[in-house]
Amino acid sequence: MQTNKQHHEWLLTSLLTGIIFIIVTLMVIANTQATQNFDHSIAQIMQHNRTPAKTQFFLFITSLGNPLQNIGFTLVLVGWLVYVKYYRLLSFAAFSILVGTLGNTAIKLLVQRPRPLHKLISIGGYSFPSGHSTSTIILLGVIMIIFASLVKSKWQRGLVNLFAISMILLIGMSRIYLNVHYPSDVLGGFLFGTTIVLLSGFLILPTKTEV
Repeated sequence: MQTNKQHHEWLLTSLLTGIIFIIVTLMVIANTQATQNFDHSIAQIMQHNRTPAKTQFFLFITSLGNPLQNIGFTLVLVGWLVYVKYYRLLSFAAFSILVGTLGNTAIKLLVQRPRPLHKLISIGGYSFPSGHSTSTIILLGVIMIIFASLVKSKWQRGLVNLFAISMILLIGMSRIYLNVHYPSDVLGGFLFGTTIVLLSGFLILPTKTEV
């Protein structure tokens, strides 16, 4: 269970990331100069000095966030939560993943931002927000919260958090390196996914004061 303080932190953080996400979305729709400068500068850093080895590495990393793999990871997580009968945590995970998936699709259709040119892999659909970034931060964010709820060891929680955060960042970087997303797409996916996970946790997970 989480403390009341953690619940309040989740709510405040989700409101903050949600507001920033709305601002970023409006800037992307308006195609502001600030958005263009941000995308150009970050993409230039990420795509500078591409090598076959780096390309193969990021192709592997980005494959970990593909829909098929995410479905597999989700089924394993859901199956385990059902097996151990953690139904509140199951509701939290299922709600976060469902709302995140549907929300990401709806926003893509609303914004209809074309993907960058000269992609290193063939991919269709709209660009904002990044589906890989959204789904990865939701899935791993859910896992981090579930792990924190069930495991008392600080070093074990820290190890899981370090691995999860590293994977989130690497998958986001891979989308920029492969030029299938603008940096603002990845930022938007991170903000949207964070908002969904924390707000879902606030709404669904119990506090220590609940019976």
